[in-house]
Amino acid sequence: MLKKRESIVLIGAGVIGMLAAVRLAEEGFAITIVDQGQIGREASWAGGGILSPLYPWHYPPELLRLSFYSMSLQRALSSELASLTNIDPQWALSGLRIIEGENEVFPDDVSHWGQNWGLNWQVSGDKATTKKNLWCPEVAQVRNPRLLSALAERCRQLDIKLIEHTEITDFKRKNEQLLGVESNQGFIASDKAIVTAGAWTGKLLEQIDIHLQIYPVRGQMLLLQGSPGMLDSMLMQDNHYLVQRQDGLILAGSTSENVQFDKSVTPLARQTLWNFARDQLSGLTNSSIIRQWSGLRPGSPESVPYIGPLPGWNGLYVAAGHFRYGLTNAPATAEILTCLLTDKAPPIDTTPYAPATHYQKGT
Repeated sequence: MLKKRESIVLIGAGVIGMLAAVRLAEEGFAITIVDQGQIGREASWAGGGILSPLYPWHYPPELLRLSFYSMSLQRALSSELASLTNIDPQWALSGLRIIEGENEVFPDDVSHWGQNWGLNWQVSGDKATTKKNLWCPEVAQVRNPRLLSALAERCRQLDIKLIEHTEITDFKRKNEQLLGVESNQGFIASDKAIVTAGAWTGKLLEQIDIHLQIYPVRGQMLLLQGSPGMLDSMLMQDNHYLVQRQDGLILAGSTSENVQFDKSVTPLARQTLWNFARDQLSGLTNSSIIRQWSGLRPGSPESVPYIGPLPGWNGLYVAAGHFRYGLTNAPATAEILTCLLTDKAPPIDTTPYAPATHYQKGT
């Protein structure tokens, strides 16, 4: 008699949920993904696709270790998905040029700081403006909607069950052992569950009296019609950035707004992002604006995510709170989850991301 495959339900079909689902299915688990909306359409889709922490010197070492390891996996992931699904996520080593701004002045030792992390950063000055430029050649981009489409196709290839437009209303257990999840479409039995619901994770887990400091942060974006070659790299100044795709389209981002779960777009954000883009690229005209949208990032203290088992529940895990860096940290997060669920040694120390560690720190 064949041994029954252990089942896992993932709640949330963004980049982290889908990539974790793929890796776990490849290990032989029976996987179901449930999403309250359409798969791959929240923060993972809405962002700019920059694969790096932005102004990384502001972040704690535990986030940087996760991010820099994950960045090293991105090119291979893109190639793997392109080969298996015929959908190219368009990973590109564009590099990122950061211009010193009114609200963001580089530390005096920024080059040395980068060297300590193995980064080949170069600082140059602009004599006309006295502003410094920081060139970060290691920073790549990915076309996130294509990455998500490739992941969705890979999920289908692996017979992962995808359930859309379904809300999880409760988690069921006997003693401390997870039995499954209750949804507005009925009960889903599962040996294990992983909450990968992004900005909705905190709200979801509050139903079972688990309180994580994960909260929504709105980011607004503009899509602009450019022509190939208008930018020779990604560009950033004062927390705004421009990213050019292979076909010439340009993304201008982004805002950072604490407005709960309000996903509306505003005229102020449109004007702010447009002013930034036009200041950097004189060839743009008012007709260049194609559209505006927003997404809700899963904010967390110092952007250090929660990854691992939840105390008091045997079989319930979380992977959320990545803030701006879900795309960046998805490969490492999926690998960590897979190691935890298959009793393998993880690639890096996972203690800083464990919910139990966050509880001890009060974060």
